[in-house]
Amino acid sequence: MKDNTCKKVVEKIPLFLDGEMPENEIPIFLEHVKYCSKCGERFDMEQSFKDAIKARCERKCVSEQIADSIRNKISMLLARS
Repeated sequence: MKDNTCKKVVEKIPLFLDGEMPENEIPIFLEHVKYCSKCGERFDMEQSFKDAIKARCERKCVSEQIADSIRNKISMLLARS
């Protein structure tokens, strides 16, 4: 069933783009995206969006004290969950 396959492929696009897809799934994923125009369009759109965000983000160095403070606040928030 193509729709079910497409749904699974679309759900895995972020995994591929983030480099988190298991190696054994990559060839099957890329093959589907290559030949399915609907999934290919969705892949291109998500990749373009991710590239645009990356291009507009600016990395700045912060002091270790600030970084530790942020880490501690994140840890506290996670502990509450």
